[in-house]
Amino acid sequence: MSSEAEWKETWYLFDEKRSGQVSKSDFIHIVRSLGRKYTEVEIQEKTSHLGDVVKLEEFVKFMSEPYEGPTEQDLLTALQAFDGNETGYLKHSEIVSLLTTLGEKMSEAEVKQLMAEVKTDDQGRVSIAEFAKYLTEPVPTMTPNIEELQKQLA
Repeated sequence: MSSEAEWKETWYLFDEKRSGQVSKSDFIHIVRSLGRKYTEVEIQEKTSHLGDVVKLEEFVKFMSEPYEGPTEQDLLTALQAFDGNETGYLKHSEIVSLLTTLGEKMSEAEVKQLMAEVKTDDQGRVSIAEFAKYLTEPVPTMTPNIEELQKQLA
């Protein structure tokens, strides 16, 4: 999402009372849900000047700054380095091991939550291309309009 209107729409999912402010933790969730995949170190550096409560104006200013996070191609290249047989797949267990032991390590709970939505084939493998795409797509933020969905299904 790249427009200010879309940013604010996502903001107000967290700021239901429209107070114009959210906790720093919610701010980070909003930023990440809009597709900005900063590491923990990066997000701490970029938000160190913010207080425990972040105002909407600060959020809009933050989102207006250029972002160059990992691309789908970056992740594809990195994951392919672990595909020794060049099959285009990694075992689910291999991805779990990579995420919990290398780089900015994720907790087992975080990995379990992440991997819950990742498709595996009948051999327990994950498509590297699909996984890289999944990791770089913004998180959907809108609650579906049930009436609109019902019309589309009719």
